[in-house]
Amino acid sequence: MKFPDPLGLKYEQPRDVVLFAASQLQGNRKQQEDYFVNFNDECFVVADGVGSMPHAAEAAQLAGETSIWAYKHVRQRHTYWGSKRLFLKRIVRTTNMTIWQKQRETGFTDGMATTLLVLIVGDKNIWMGNVGDASAFFLHEGAMKRLTKEDVDSQGKLTKVLGKQRLGIVPQVAIERFYPNDTVLLATDGVTRYVSEPAMQEILLQSGTTAESLTDTVVALLRKAEANGSRDNMTAVIVKRIYNIGDI
Repeated sequence: MKFPDPLGLKYEQPRDVVLFAASQLQGNRKQQEDYFVNFNDECFVVADGVGSMPHAAEAAQLAGETSIWAYKHVRQRHTYWGSKRLFLKRIVRTTNMTIWQKQRETGFTDGMATTLLVLIVGDKNIWMGNVGDASAFFLHEGAMKRLTKEDVDSQGKLTKVLGKQRLGIVPQVAIERFYPNDTVLLATDGVTRYVSEPAMQEILLQSGTTAESLTDTVVALLRKAEANGSRDNMTAVIVKRIYNIGDI
């Protein structure tokens, strides 16, 4: 009987993976003016078109698609990839300029604007960029904190969005270590206005470690907002780092 040579055995540390789930409800709006897109489970974008202006849905979609385009192309420049804070600023600047220029085209001269959340997930950290009133939350070891501050005045009106000015739009940027079992929630104001942070935390704590359980958690969060009276567009995205059990 042969035994394996212990010196020939290869041991690998368990690798962790990033899972996400996202869902939307339209509420009683005529159309869905929130937009979500992700690239390769490493860049996640949520945009909420400003409903008081024309072309809100188009603005949100353009912001999402442009942000992902910028992520894929600008990251090839070492200067930006080496500084994610600078990288996020460049993504926002590129996206804002694209929406600004869109308003020079026939059919869009009456204006358009959107909020924007961009989450970049690295091997050890996350970087969060924000413009507007969508929100990001971070759950670590059972404790939740807000990563973003809403760009609104004392009356709740937006003070900063993409598309209303050509230059000078600078995102808030937050950086956190991202360990296994840590969770990030991205949500538009149709969710955050109607679900308290303690209630969000309680729901997120039930997110589990599978794609199915994350999906159930996202749906539960949206249903909670709806039950509490939200009739707005609602978008929620949960991003979670977990140990890959298959590698243990």
